[in-house]
Amino acid sequence: MPSSNLPPSSPLPSSPSRATDDLMDIVQQMTPSKPPDVLRRLRRNLQSIANDVQEDNSSLKRRITDLENQSASTARPRKQRRRGNRAAHADDSVPNPQTIEERTREKGRHFLVQEALFLVDPDVFTVDIDEDFDPRDEFSSDKNKIQGQLRQIMHYLPDDVKRLRTTELISGAFTDGMASQRSSTSNRLRGASLSKIVDNVKPFETSSGRFNAFAELIGYQPGTDTREPYYSKLDVPLLYDAWQGKKDLNSLFRNPIILKTYASVIRGPNGADGLFSGKLKRPVAKTVDKMYKIHCSVPGAIVNSTILSIWLHSADTQLVEIGDETGINYRERHTEMYADLT
Repeated sequence: MPSSNLPPSSPLPSSPSRATDDLMDIVQQMTPSKPPDVLRRLRRNLQSIANDVQEDNSSLKRRITDLENQSASTARPRKQRRRGNRAAHADDSVPNPQTIEERTREKGRHFLVQEALFLVDPDVFTVDIDEDFDPRDEFSSDKNKIQGQLRQIMHYLPDDVKRLRTTELISGAFTDGMASQRSSTSNRLRGASLSKIVDNVKPFETSSGRFNAFAELIGYQPGTDTREPYYSKLDVPLLYDAWQGKKDLNSLFRNPIILKTYASVIRGPNGADGLFSGKLKRPVAKTVDKMYKIHCSVPGAIVNSTILSIWLHSADTQLVEIGDETGINYRERHTEMYADLT
């Protein structure tokens, strides 16, 4: 028999095919609709298999490391582009790039509050404007969705910035602003504002606590013999003012939680305090509604508040496009709800 390339003292690795089979078996079980405790157990099993494979192949990894160390001295360093360097790397023809970057970042924050929590497509800044676009067809195709949101973005950009909208300086600053506002909003809702929005904050302390208390409220449908569990898009009691066990378009988007969430976003941590008791106080601090001169609610803000209310009660730990525990696609939900509302 041919001799092994492994040193005599090294144990033979576990069968790759067996490890792969085990991994595939676990991955197939990890559907978004699984309860958080089941997903956590499956993740632990995945980590255990990964640890075993890592230990079995330690000698091979050491050899790879040696080779990497030998070639590191000749490797060409990669150029890093950091957020703070965008203005420094802007074209020489751009006047006051740092000022433009900060102004654009602020427009991204404003856009998130009033229009959408996420971009419909990462290339929305670089596509050409379709002069023949008809707003009535905005939701008929992905292309039209991009055109619709591009026009919203252009509405927020100052005139001197619009000509630069395809550059990394503008697209990066705008999305930075959105990300910053999204983070501060989610932290506020599950932090300082929570006691003003809900009566009992205890279930919100953990992911499993939120799932156990509110899964059905946000549309969770248990699995059956013929289907996997999932989160419904319209059979969601939280969406309605008076849930009667079925969809009711007359009370859609009218749940008090949605209104309290909106008040918390635009009026500060105590924005929902006294909202339905006639004791609403005008905040003294510089709040979002003052900064952006918000005097009425627009469709995007209503849908945003609805999505935020669902996320607030979900098992998801972060406000990202696709829920890390529920698998809910919040970006798609926003687009669909916006289409229904407009």
